[in-house]
Amino acid sequence: MKRKFIILILITSLLLVSCSNYKELNSVSIVVAMGVDYLPKDNQYNMILQIINPSAIATQTGSIGTPIISLQDKGRTISEAARNITRSVSRSNIYSHVALVVIGEKLAKEKTLNYIFDVFERDSKIRVNIPVIIARDDSVYKVLNNLPALDKLPAKSIVGKIKNTSSLLGENQEIQMRQVISALSSSGREPVINGATLEDESDTSETLDNFSKVKSSYNMINGLGVIKKGRLVGWLDGPPAKSVQMIDNVIKETNVQIKCSKNEFDSMEITRMKTATKIKMKGGIPIIHLNVKAIAIIDEVLCNDNFDQAKTLKKYEVLSENAVKQTIEKGIKEAQGYGADIFGFGEKLHLANPKSFKKYEKNWNDEFKKAKVKIDVDVQINNVGMRKKAYPF
Repeated sequence: MKRKFIILILITSLLLVSCSNYKELNSVSIVVAMGVDYLPKDNQYNMILQIINPSAIATQTGSIGTPIISLQDKGRTISEAARNITRSVSRSNIYSHVALVVIGEKLAKEKTLNYIFDVFERDSKIRVNIPVIIARDDSVYKVLNNLPALDKLPAKSIVGKIKNTSSLLGENQEIQMRQVISALSSSGREPVINGATLEDESDTSETLDNFSKVKSSYNMINGLGVIKKGRLVGWLDGPPAKSVQMIDNVIKETNVQIKCSKNEFDSMEITRMKTATKIKMKGGIPIIHLNVKAIAIIDEVLCNDNFDQAKTLKKYEVLSENAVKQTIEKGIKEAQGYGADIFGFGEKLHLANPKSFKKYEKNWNDEFKKAKVKIDVDVQINNVGMRKKAYPF
């Protein structure tokens, strides 16, 4: 009897402890996205919080108002700015559901990101396995608070676009905050961060009226921001931006354009790609050898070629190999111009030869600018689609 009484007391104690941090749902506000910008005149940070509006998300009882509520305030630190926002909201902010962090371009250029991300990594309430982007050529507030036509939540829309374009185009990849922090902490790699811009901005971009127009304003994933020593130094745009994903072996699918006549191009879809990287130091200069192997299919033909013939397939394999090689070469050349090893060649040298890397670790970006790169590409075409012959021209 005494034993049962002790067990009962223990169970009661556990139940009481489990409810100690309990909060009613109607007493909290769920933050789904955060934005941080810099105000040079005030020398302060501007924090934007995007909070879910429960009455607009409800489906069974009908929705009322906009799906999100945006609040902002400034402070000498990011933490102070976030706490100053509490003067404008009646509920306690919950940060465990943050799905996106947006950094202002001015902030990324003028302030080092090494300290900006400190608050996110140090605070246990915020996850670091969430996407981070830079608001390119626009304010964080405008990029973050454009109401999309297809998704209720702007953060969900932006994250979905990053996943979509990384899977099909390959100029961007799903970059999480933890990856940026890891690269910032590395002496052999500099981070890249996706850019996003607001297109077709109008007076109704932040209202429900944005849904009622055929041509509504929208966010577009735009370029890869190149970071050097914690600061944004430039952008990679178009095909050269694919080079980062190609070298890092994270490209899922992309295509290259093959010039088949004076004014026409054929399209080659790359379905699989694998890059092997070898690096060594010779006379104080990094010698980098990239061996790229890819599988491709022909997905569009605008020239009258006969794909029944082996020599035609061979010609297109050579042309696509040249196109992939040029894409990687341009990407590396642009990165060398910025003096930022965004490909992690330094990390690869450290793994292959730690003693050699130790000599150049402090000034690795300067060494990377002098690097000589050799690229071998092997593309095999294993499919020409549903037709072997082009339409007659």
